[in-house]
Amino acid sequence: MSRRFKISVRSNFAELWRYNIVVTCGAFDAAGEQIEVTTSESSVASIEDAAGGAADVSRDVKLTTVPCESIKAYVYLMPHKLPSAKSPEDTPAFGVRVKVKADDEQIYNVVHSVNQWSGATIELKLPKKE
Repeated sequence: MSRRFKISVRSNFAELWRYNIVVTCGAFDAAGEQIEVTTSESSVASIEDAAGGAADVSRDVKLTTVPCESIKAYVYLMPHKLPSAKSPEDTPAFGVRVKVKADDEQIYNVVHSVNQWSGATIELKLPKKE
């Protein structure tokens, strides 16, 4: 049964402006063949740009697929500016909530931990095989 998958990535971390967020999603048919690749992003600065400033803290990155049977998605949080603290021990991880709906049914809702120094790569393969 084909459904539209809607991915939402959100965090209220006060220093979220230090990260660019990219969501890339492959949509697959019942035979497992890829039928679409979609990308959505929220970039505050280029990775090379060391400048930064307090941008909108409550960014919400969203992506919607074509009707499909399953998805394989990657969520990337890439720092473009490192924390002001000198040590990783002084910079605890922060949370980013990833939600996925298949049509109107919520099938995934998890808070992932993000390292302030290296960012994160989150892989999603949905729906999960039983």
